[in-house]
Amino acid sequence: MSANPDEPIEVRTATAADVAEMARIREAGGLPDDAERMARYLAGEHHPQHALAPRVIFVAEQGGRMIGYVAGHRTTRFGCDGELQWIFVLPDHRGSGAADLLLDRLAAWFIGEGARRVCVDVVPENTRARRFYHRHGAQTLHRYWLVWPDIAVARTPPSPSTTPALPN
Repeated sequence: MSANPDEPIEVRTATAADVAEMARIREAGGLPDDAERMARYLAGEHHPQHALAPRVIFVAEQGGRMIGYVAGHRTTRFGCDGELQWIFVLPDHRGSGAADLLLDRLAAWFIGEGARRVCVDVVPENTRARRFYHRHGAQTLHRYWLVWPDIAVARTPPSPSTTPALPN
């Protein structure tokens, strides 16, 4: 059942009750169910490498149905202040603006936490994600990692003329 595309997309903070639906979204995107790890992350019991305690997950809903989520935490990895852990949007809602809204909300959270330099791990083959992050101001840190020297740039929708080219 698809949400009505005319309905607004709402973003809110996730709760433990959202984990099963977040796992379903992950599976719909072709990745394995990871509900246990997501629940432990949200509860502050799973700590990615160099992660610090402050963390958050936001979910996007349209028409009362969850269509995506984003997670992030404070970190010391690569000299960063924050790390985008996961972002997933249901395949039939990609391109709807949900990912933009989720990234915007997470960027606002990082700024509120005093975390300006934010990194994200992206496999080189995931060109769609890399384009999305570059379009929102991320720069290549090295082969698997991108970085926003100041995550505030991700809060402003980029214009097509300022979209950076992807490295080869």
